[in-house]
Amino acid sequence: MAGVTVDLLTDDEEEETLVSTTRDSGTFISGDSELPVVFLCSQCRLPVGDSLAWAGADPKDNVIYLRNVTKNILMDKEQKIDTANDSGCIYVLLSCRGCSLLLGRRYLCTPVHLDFKRNVYCLAVAYIESYVLGSTTSAELTDYNKKPVVLETQSEVLKELEKSQIVLDMMIERLSAVEEKILSLQGEG
Repeated sequence: MAGVTVDLLTDDEEEETLVSTTRDSGTFISGDSELPVVFLCSQCRLPVGDSLAWAGADPKDNVIYLRNVTKNILMDKEQKIDTANDSGCIYVLLSCRGCSLLLGRRYLCTPVHLDFKRNVYCLAVAYIESYVLGSTTSAELTDYNKKPVVLETQSEVLKELEKSQIVLDMMIERLSAVEEKILSLQGEG
């Protein structure tokens, strides 16, 4: 599977790269901004969201924000208070349903200056990978040396299988004859 990484750029780096714009705090790079991106748990590769739910990014905290996520994200029932970094934000932890890897947070209550984090899924870039849909080329998918098995070639494949079965049966008969010969020689000795 061909994948890409999630890169977050500052506003200065934005001009140098093909990007799709988001909140002014960061930019998401997907190589081709027209193609949708699927976000995966970095440990078990379950899909956890996609770029259609994109709400922004924060390069300082190295997180992306999604409005919606898949059912593969479990939201902890216990609410926590962050007094250190976010001045009293109330949040719940988000983890992967498949492997229980902690993926991020969902803020339920924030001060006014952090309202953009409220009720969005904040996923840590370190724990997710991404895959750009349509990023594989047809050359990667097609092996020109192999023909697909279709109705026209099915009879050829069946004939080859019959030949193989005949050879296998002959080898089994010869092996049986050799085994009988060995047993008879052991009985004489």
